[in-house]
Amino acid sequence: MQGIKASWPAIAIWLLAWGLLFELDGTFNLANLALLLVLASAMAGVFLSTLLSLLGSAVSVLLFNWFFIEPRYTLNVHLHQDALLLISMLGVSTVVSYLMSRLRLAADRETQHAQAAEQLRQLSESLREAADASVCAQLLQAFTQQKTKHPTSVLLAEPQRVIGNASSQDQQGLWACVQQCAALGPGSGRYENQTTLFLPIRGHARAIGALAVHRHTSLALGAAHQQLLQQACDLLGLEIERAHNLQLTQQAKQDAQSQSLRNTLLTSISHDYRTPLANLMGAASAIHDQCSRLSTDKVEALASTVISEAQHLHRMTTNTLQLARLDAAPLQIKKDWESLQEILGSVLAKARQRFPTRQILVDLPGDLPLIHCDAILLVQLFDNLLENAVKYSPDHAPIQIKVQAHPTTLDIRVIDGGPGIADAWKTKVFQAFERVHDDIAQADASHDQQLRRGMGVGLAVCQAIAKVHGAKIWVEDHPPQGAALCLSMPVVPQPSLHLQET
Repeated sequence: MQGIKASWPAIAIWLLAWGLLFELDGTFNLANLALLLVLASAMAGVFLSTLLSLLGSAVSVLLFNWFFIEPRYTLNVHLHQDALLLISMLGVSTVVSYLMSRLRLAADRETQHAQAAEQLRQLSESLREAADASVCAQLLQAFTQQKTKHPTSVLLAEPQRVIGNASSQDQQGLWACVQQCAALGPGSGRYENQTTLFLPIRGHARAIGALAVHRHTSLALGAAHQQLLQQACDLLGLEIERAHNLQLTQQAKQDAQSQSLRNTLLTSISHDYRTPLANLMGAASAIHDQCSRLSTDKVEALASTVISEAQHLHRMTTNTLQLARLDAAPLQIKKDWESLQEILGSVLAKARQRFPTRQILVDLPGDLPLIHCDAILLVQLFDNLLENAVKYSPDHAPIQIKVQAHPTTLDIRVIDGGPGIADAWKTKVFQAFERVHDDIAQADASHDQQLRRGMGVGLAVCQAIAKVHGAKIWVEDHPPQGAALCLSMPVVPQPSLHLQET
């Protein structure tokens, strides 16, 4: 029935052609009628197999001889030119029918190849979107079952797992297929008496698994069908290898970044800790060795140096450890409802104690909402911002702190009167171990310059603290001179309090 449905266009062409032949009989000569029959043979060959096309051409020549060649209704031919016409018709119809049928077969194969390529493309996209190797194996299993209409199972070698129902004998066959990295079973040239077809899941250099098609016959699948299944298996193998290589690449990149950070940290520590440690050792040694010969003022100055350098080391160590802690994911911080006025008050009290000669101006509106934060971390953030402003601004320039309240944010700006920050550095300053005025930072440890020394982690810690609070931090210019370090804290609606009646 299926063959008749596929051949009905050819039958219609033949019927139309013979109708025209009988209609035009006597109007056109035999040569013209013969050309009409050759045309019908060519057109019918598009819809028929090669054998049916050749058979149809031969039958059409015989019928043409029967109905149109004198003497009619016999197979005898009296004129030589009529015999030549029939022979030419037979030869041309045969050749044309054969070529047209072969062309149809080539077109059918091309269509099948295009469909197979599209199916493999869709499978490849599905494999790329899959979460892990097991999901990829299940996709291959579903694809194979759809194509073969037989149950299948998939073996993945590393780590070892089997997807699908495979008997112990089939599992042995799967492992043999992996070890030999070649197909086994019907149509493979190996173990042809088996009913199960085993196909290797191949990577670039080895098999990383195998596919089993559980059939009930030793007859081989079609070559094109088996080739499609092998290509699907190879897609899975290459995708698993690609995902594994990508994981190794990411791990190597993380290891390289960790090693680079470790080397940078060690270099910074060895360089930036040397000066304050030397000052500590010098002052402590002077007090220890010459205490009896030193005046009280000199001892107090040396003790002040010890305290100052110890505090400097403490700040560098605290910032470095905090940066390492905040960069470790995932990090859970303890948030509570805090007052920004109290946090800034604590920071200002310490700042005025450390920098008694510096003028710090605060513009703080009243009735600010509470913020949901870790108060200890915010104190460290504002302390770092104030210290940065003091470092890079003249002693006579005041430091300003301005707070602006918005419906969803609180914007805090710490403004200095220093040389400002170039546009190229406005993002880079928040990277660890980066300092804009590195030449100044490397100055000697004189009293005027010691505050400018550091490891370049203060603003990096500020950015890390802002990130864990869902806040944003950035740099703005502050004309006519100076820079503003800006922090935008989100305002979270406070939960309503429900009083319980006693």
